[in-house]
Formats: sequence, C-alpha cells, structure tokens
Amino acid sequence: MEKIDRIIVIDLLYLGDLLFAHPFFAGLRKLFPKTRIDLVANSNFAEIMRSNSNLDHVYSYNKNWNTTRSYKFAKKLKMNNYQLGLNIHGNWRTALLLKLIAADKNIGYGGQGRGLFLDQEIEKSNASHVIEFYLDFLEQLKDSELLIPNLNEQQKKMNLTESAYPVLDFEKSYHKKAENKLKEIGLENDFLVLNTGGSWNSKRWPEEYFAEIADLLAAQKHKILFVGGSADKERVAYICNKIENQKQIYNLSGKTSLLELAAILKKAKLVISGDTGPIHVAAAVGTNTFTIFGPSDEEKYAPRGKGQNILIKNIDLNCRPCGEHECPLGHFKCMRELTPDLVVKRLKEEELI
Repeated sequence: MEKIDRIIVIDLLYLGDLLFAHPFFAGLRKLFPKTRIDLVANSNFAEIMRSNSNLDHVYSYNKNWNTTRSYKFAKKLKMNNYQLGLNIHGNWRTALLLKLIAADKNIGYGGQGRGLFLDQEIEKSNASHVIEFYLDFLEQLKDSELLIPNLNEQQKKMNLTESAYPVLDFEKSYHKKAENKLKEIGLENDFLVLNTGGSWNSKRWPEEYFAEIADLLAAQKHKILFVGGSADKERVAYICNKIENQKQIYNLSGKTSLLELAAILKKAKLVISGDTGPIHVAAAVGTNTFTIFGPSDEEKYAPRGKGQNILIKNIDLNCRPCGEHECPLGHFKCMRELTPDLVVKRLKEEELI
C-alpha cells in the first residue's frame, strides 16, 4: 500500500462512545504522527470531538439525512482522496458511507455481510469495556499486512494502551464562558451537579428521586446545579418545582453548548447522573462522578477519568443489564429500587459528600 497521508475514521455512536474513543485516537496518532486524521461523527456531538488535538478535521453527519443528502456528503469527502478508511462503529450506515467515501483501503468491523465493503475485517474482541474494545481494534490494525510499508518494526512494538481513559481539553475561552454563565445565576464554585437526562427512558432515574435527592443534599448546605440539553428543559423544570429548598437550587438546563457544559462540569465537586453523555464528559475533564446504572452494562460503559468514578447498581436483580430502552418486565426495579436514601448513603461512604 502506498504512503498513507490521509485517514478517515467513521463513528456515528453516542457522546459517551466518542469519548471512549479518545485513547484510540491518541494511539492512532502515535502510529501516524504526520498523517492527516479526519473523523465523521454524529452531528449532535461533533463539537466536542473538534477539541481533540489528535484529529485534524471533524465532519458532522446528521443521522436524519435522507439517502440523497447522505450520498452528497460522502461524495464530497471522497474528493479528499483518503488512502485509509477505518470503520470503528460497524453498522450498515457506516459501512455504506465508508464505501462511498472510497478510500484506497478500508479496514473495520464487518459482520452480517458488511465485510464485503472492507479490504480487511477486524475481529470483534471480547473486551469488557468499550475503551478496550477500541484499543483492540488498534492492536489489530498495527499488525495489518495492508499497512506495510507504512509502519516500521519500532512502531509495531509501540504501547498504544497507555491512555487508559479519555482526557478532554478545550480552549480557555470556554472556561470564561462557563464562569460567566455561572455568575449570571449567582453561582461560582463549590457546587454539585445533577444531570437528569438519558438517551433511553430506561436510563433515567425517576424524576421524583432527583427532586428528593436535591432536597436531601440541599439540607446539608450543598449547592445543586441542574444541567442538560434543550430536550431536558421541561423535565428539569418539573423536578425543580418539586424541590422544597429552592435557595440552594440552580438551573442551566438547555443553556449551554457541549463544550460550555464540559467547562462547567470541570468546576463541579461532583456530578450525579444516570449512564448518559454528560457523566462521561465529567469523567473526561477529571471531575468526580457518581453514576446510577439501570439497564446498561457497567462493565462496558462505566465512566473513566482521573477523578473518582463511583457507580451504583441493583445487585439483587438478575434481569439487568438488559440493554432495553423500556423495561421488558414493566417494573423498572433496576432504577426504582435505588432510592435517594441509598444513593446519599453510598455518597457518604465514598466520601464524595
């Protein structure tokens, strides 16, 4: 294969998955220090990936685009003349996009016939965590015969697993924006964050539990900041109206960009949330996190970062993790039995509050 000057990577997964890919991109940059490395990412989360110094260009792909718009997007990227395409997502949409972008060689996850679009199919590993899943892809890539003579023996012996967790950095301007937004609501520092959202209904801790834990924490003189996207505003307003101790409650839900949110979470003492994007952002900026796990698998998706990352799960249920968007049994015990009192007790045991 000729010299690799340009690489395109496709990953259209969620925010947490993209953050978990940070060590992968750090390793890829080690292998190809002078190569242009581009990423096609879900348009909802592309902003945060543009802060990754290991990426040269991040292209936003809207998963709501029709076939014609997607085709035009891929054909435009084809003009970049990539030598290597990497599919680290591995579904039909990403397989077709990569085929249309038409890099000289394509390597990635196949399965269900998708391997037909690849020059080399990567074997899916049994790694427990998504980070290790991505890093295993990198190890297989390093040994690929397709990359000869682009990698020398020294590069092949490189340790690409040193970055065991995501580290999210961003421009100083976002710190200033975060400070201004906090000052506007009368908050500066020494606060806890509650994130109520979740990409699935089943990942969301009950609304009344968030109101109850806010009261419990406010009674202990903690300042509580609610965050979230625009889709969370109505739910957060409902929760806030149920809280008795309003003096300790602050709300920036729907009022920040992703990188502004990251800067705000970096200033927090602790972030409490279900398994959803912002908790992984908090971990990636080094803030302590406490994650309430319901249907999702903590072995695969536990937050990782340089702070203290604690989780709680219902150990008495054999039906979890089910990975379902709605409770198949209708009782939602994986979340409902994790009461606010239990969470506060665990927070104290871990000395997080």
